[in-house]
Amino acid sequence: MNRDLTSEELERYADGEIEPAAADDIERHLLQCARCSAAALQIMRMKRAIHDVVREEAPSPALRERIRRQIDGSAGTRGVPAWWVAAAAIVALAFVTIFLARKPAPSALPELVDMHVTLLASANPVDVLSTDRHTVKPWFEGKLPFTVPVPDLAGTPFQLIGGRVVYWRGNPGAYLLIGKAAHRISVFVFRDDAAPRDLAEAPSAGVNTTTWRSGGLTFIAVAQVPSEDLQQLRAGFRPQS
Repeated sequence: MNRDLTSEELERYADGEIEPAAADDIERHLLQCARCSAAALQIMRMKRAIHDVVREEAPSPALRERIRRQIDGSAGTRGVPAWWVAAAAIVALAFVTIFLARKPAPSALPELVDMHVTLLASANPVDVLSTDRHTVKPWFEGKLPFTVPVPDLAGTPFQLIGGRVVYWRGNPGAYLLIGKAAHRISVFVFRDDAAPRDLAEAPSAGVNTTTWRSGGLTFIAVAQVPSEDLQQLRAGFRPQS
């Protein structure tokens, strides 16, 4: 594909509405074209922002003022003591605060999807480029506070491409880039005590994810491939000696 992608093509790609053969062509183009990769990333971020869960927030000043006015207006009326009205208002405000605090936090997956897209759009998505796990695994030694279980993908439709160190809010983790035909799969590996906590799995702009935990580590796989492919990769992704 020797031309820039149209806005319609990028929108359909972001929504996962492209036929598999055409999606392969688009992904190959995105790996080579910084302009289209940046445009695709912007569209994905916009779509995700529209559907993001509203972040938890404290009661607004307007709500506090409304309760204060109700207290002032109700004090001493209809034989109800002012202190009782104030206490009831405080209890109501406490319930509102607890309700807001218990809102589910937004999933951390959108940020990891952004990292996946950004890395694939970069000129050097990995720092160690090798299909040999015996080259990639020792490369991480001394760079991370844990041993990275690089999988043996022989006999599977997947192929190791390389890896690098990434950071999740200051916590170091491993990034493994896995290939399947023209598709690229990002696998993030963090220690359980430093991994993202909110990992509700849901399709995001055509991108599928799967997460699992093993041996004190959290694994997050991200790619624009069918979820069955990620499950197949997960099944063969076991720590190797």
